[in-house]
Amino acid sequence: MITDKCKLVNNNDERGNYVVATNEIKVGELLFTEESFASIPLEFHNKEYCFLCCKQSEIEDTNENANPTTKEQQSNNNNKDNNSGSSSNNNKLIQCKFGCNMWFCSEICSNDMTHQLECSFINKFIESSIKNECDVSTCLLALRIIIKNKIESEKYQETVGKLSNQIEKFNETNKSFIEKYENNFQQVINQLQQENSDPSLLAIFNKDEFLQVVCSIYVNSFSGLSNDFNRKPISNGYFYKPALLNHSCEPNIFFTVKDRILEMRACKKIEKDQEIFDSYVDLLLPTIERQKILFNSKNFLCKCSRCSDSTEGERYLSSIYCFHCNDGVEFISPQIFYNSETKRLQENWKCSNTTNTCEFNKKKQNKRNRDKELVLLLSEIKEFKEFINGEDLLLNDVNLSTADQEMPIIENLLKRLLKYERDVLSRLNLNHQCWLMYHIKLSKIFEKLSLVYNNFDYLIQSIQHYKEMTRHVESIFKDSTSGELVDCYYHLGRINEKYLLSLIKQRNQFIQLKLQNQHKEDLDIEKLNVDIKNLLKFINQCYLNSYNHSVLVYGNNHSKSIQLNEMVLKSNLKSTDPSNN
Repeated sequence: MITDKCKLVNNNDERGNYVVATNEIKVGELLFTEESFASIPLEFHNKEYCFLCCKQSEIEDTNENANPTTKEQQSNNNNKDNNSGSSSNNNKLIQCKFGCNMWFCSEICSNDMTHQLECSFINKFIESSIKNECDVSTCLLALRIIIKNKIESEKYQETVGKLSNQIEKFNETNKSFIEKYENNFQQVINQLQQENSDPSLLAIFNKDEFLQVVCSIYVNSFSGLSNDFNRKPISNGYFYKPALLNHSCEPNIFFTVKDRILEMRACKKIEKDQEIFDSYVDLLLPTIERQKILFNSKNFLCKCSRCSDSTEGERYLSSIYCFHCNDGVEFISPQIFYNSETKRLQENWKCSNTTNTCEFNKKKQNKRNRDKELVLLLSEIKEFKEFINGEDLLLNDVNLSTADQEMPIIENLLKRLLKYERDVLSRLNLNHQCWLMYHIKLSKIFEKLSLVYNNFDYLIQSIQHYKEMTRHVESIFKDSTSGELVDCYYHLGRINEKYLLSLIKQRNQFIQLKLQNQHKEDLDIEKLNVDIKNLLKFINQCYLNSYNHSVLVYGNNHSKSIQLNEMVLKSNLKSTDPSNN
């Protein structure tokens, strides 16, 4: 029994062990919580997160996309959902006094026995990891797990020590992965020996144990995300009970990590004795990308209903309008399979036309004999993805002081994006991943441009892309709930608030000019007030949708739910009387 709501079923066949519900579980119901055996912040050199417990320090948020509360509200929210157990009674940041120079939220964390033992090795592992192109946070987490095992061996053996590390499969399918971490470990040991380190300290480390822990981290760890509606990965934690759950790209649970505490809640209704599935991958990705991640880091291929269907359950994240049917109705989609000869994942494309008249389906589609138009379009899609993810579109250099000189560059970028929309995106299903990437990127670009150039048209375009982004995410999660939906509805409400302020400003300026008899053109104030009221209702509905999803995936007492509830009440109060603005 894992908890009173779910139990582990031991199974010896290919399926392996799995977890089922002991009773019916409602959407949003909490299955269990667990504190990690060990966690590590991903950005460990700055002061934003405690190096031990990963608690976020209360540094003032300067993110223009955030909707900040007052400092008092932030403090209250943090106190309400702080379950990290760091026991900090103040917000004073403390830098390590043992030599690694990392930052901590309290004396308790900075003086923790695990950190005292790991401290002298930290910078050595960082330097060696960078040299060997290993993930630094993974190596530091492995170091912490190995040392904590020596301190709390009984807890380790009863929990995370039981988890599979699949090192044999890594050796079979990704030998270079094992070799680089092996070289990394050996370089650290060689350096310690050259420095004539205390033999008792060197005895802590064992190469086989290090490699097993690294593999186990890749297979079993869980990421914590930022709390600012932007879903930025901020930590990596090593948990036991969550790692017992099998994967599906149609999961019925959703996990969140706050500091070192993981909460697992139902995102769909779960019947008694029904298997409980988590998702190990980003569900906004198409099947081929999800399968690659699972195959390379988890050593298996998913066989869920979504992965088994070329349309992904009519989500169409990879679907392309058929070149041969050319009717705007039929589309071709890829079925993903593993080629045992090449030991690689491959795509088998097929048109949705079932009448046997499509020329595309009549051809045998394989790697060597692919439709030329398909090959060309796939190449263009790859080029588009590289461009949309490129640094040029970050617009880091665009601000009020550089606005004029950057405008030609911006115009060229927008022209190139429009060309991609015309030549590439128009040939893809409207739910294709590229459209989602396009809307996400352009919603942010136009929002930034509207701020820098104070341009109303840019703001309108940003809103349209936020709407399409939300529609797209809704189509992916369908009858489920998720953190992605929380953030989409929040941002849709937030960007429309900016539009609302523009309308109110426009109305107030007209009234002021009218009083001074300086207005040059008429403005239908009554219609504008109706528009403002309707917009407030829409904003209120966005925040309400975001809040309802937040309560289900995070719970009532989470800071996001508290903040969103305040925004719902505020926008609902305004929407009753536009004259209050």
